[in-house]
Amino acid sequence: MSKSFFIISLALLLAGISRAHGQGPFCGVVGTEGCTAVSNNDPRIIGWATGCTVEFGPINIQNYPDSIVTFARTGDSALGPAWTNGVYHVVPLGDGGRATVTFDEPIHNVDGYDFAVYENSNDGLFLELAFVEVSSDGEHFVRFPATSLTQTETQVGTFGQLDATNLNNLAGKYKGGYGTPFDLNELRDSAGIDINNITHVRVVDVVGSIDPAYGTYDAYGHLVNDPYPTPFYSCGFDLDAVCVLGDPNAIREANSPIVELFPNPATDKIMVRLKKPVSVALFDCTGRQVTQPRMAEGVAEIEVSMLPNGIYFLRAGENCRKVVVRH
Repeated sequence: MSKSFFIISLALLLAGISRAHGQGPFCGVVGTEGCTAVSNNDPRIIGWATGCTVEFGPINIQNYPDSIVTFARTGDSALGPAWTNGVYHVVPLGDGGRATVTFDEPIHNVDGYDFAVYENSNDGLFLELAFVEVSSDGEHFVRFPATSLTQTETQVGTFGQLDATNLNNLAGKYKGGYGTPFDLNELRDSAGIDINNITHVRVVDVVGSIDPAYGTYDAYGHLVNDPYPTPFYSCGFDLDAVCVLGDPNAIREANSPIVELFPNPATDKIMVRLKKPVSVALFDCTGRQVTQPRMAEGVAEIEVSMLPNGIYFLRAGENCRKVVVRH
């Protein structure tokens, strides 16, 4: 939904919700070590979406399935740079709504992240999430494997908060002006797309209900619990923009305790040189810790020869790095 600073702040105060603290295996909010958020003025940005079509969803899919969001009539507010016209220049999708954006030139798979999706969260704690899919022809789409480790015993309420360290490959993870980046290399084995010729990016609102009759699931069978219901005419994920990244260098982490991480991709072992003593662990895409390293004189040695091929996340202190295991 499009958020009034005053209304949201007041609602959070009345609800007595405490600030979220990073505890999961993935990178945290803007300003924390290893955060992968892409600022709207990042020098790697080489383009923005130039076309957008929208299939708007309901205000409340459970109670008002025929009442469609009306804040935006078209997808025009999702075109061009993010955060240039403030918190309200967005396209709210409604429950389960979707927006498909196009570009003047196809997106190519470069070294590191390839594009980023922007939402308009005020603070990086009240997060409305979305799945992201890509296509090379506008017909066949492949979804990035998303992970949500947020508990599903209690519904996150209308003005509830989420911990970004429990979220991966879900747009809307960061506050307004900072995009969630995606790496096409993760989809290199997918059929039906050419990761060097991506012409369409689709953003699909997460229905954050923990009721299986209405909720949506991540790639690993977890219900995605995000603020629900948000029964307003501007509910759902608020698409601000989608940028294309062209710098072949991965996101730099100047404050990282990691001096060097090699090899990556890894086959048998990963060596991690550290500039300060921190805890180190390797997690898979479900958030499960898969191995504990051996530590000696500022070097962590991680055995990966027994792990399946795939994407993993190395957490060193508060810093998080993506690691590929490929035998």
